[in-house]
Amino acid sequence: MLQISQEYQEKLFAKVYQELRQRSSLAQDDDLIYNQLNIARLIRQMLIDGNPLLSQVNYYHRVPIQFIIPTIGPATGTLQVNTEIYSKYLPDLGNYPPGYYLRPYRLSGFLDYSPIILSDRAFSVIEIIKYVCNSFGGVHLSNKLINEDDQLLARFNDFLKVGKNGVILHAVEQIGLQTLLALMPLMKIIEDKYKNERP
Repeated sequence: MLQISQEYQEKLFAKVYQELRQRSSLAQDDDLIYNQLNIARLIRQMLIDGNPLLSQVNYYHRVPIQFIIPTIGPATGTLQVNTEIYSKYLPDLGNYPPGYYLRPYRLSGFLDYSPIILSDRAFSVIEIIKYVCNSFGGVHLSNKLINEDDQLLARFNDFLKVGKNGVILHAVEQIGLQTLLALMPLMKIIEDKYKNERP
C-alpha cells in the first residue's frame, strides 16, 4: 500500500509546482490552449480540490501564504504584505498605471477574488478555474453547457480576446502566475530540504 508520508506530499507539491511553472512559461507557444487547460488543472489540484495539496504540505511548515494582487484604489492600511517572506518576489508597481497598490489575500480570499466582470457579473478565481477544468477540458469536457454562468464564460472567452487569447483562458494564465508567486516561499523551503538528493 502507498504510504502518504510528509516526504511524499512535499515531493508531489514540488512536482506540481514545477509543472505549473513550466506550463506558465509555455503559455505563448503553439500549444497555448493545452497549456492553459493544464494550468487550470494544476491550480485545482494545488488549491481547490478536497484537501488541497497546499494545505497538506503547509500543515508542516506554516508559511503565511499570501496571494499578492496589484489593485487599483486607495491602499487599505490593515492589509500588509509580508515583505520578510515576499520581498524578493513582489510585483513591480512601476509596471502598473498610477493608483495601484499591492493587496495580499489569504487562500480563501484569493479564491473568492474576482479578476473579471462579464455582463455585470463578477467571476471569482474558483469559478473560472472550475469552469475551465469541469467544462472546457482542463479535466472534463462538456459538449453542452447547461449552467448559465458557464454559457456566459464560454461566450465571452470566444468574443473578447487579449491578442489571440480568449479572455477566460488569459485570466487562467494570470491566476497561474499569481499562484506561482504566492507559493514560491514554500517551494523554496522544500527545494532546500531535498536539494542534496539525487534526481
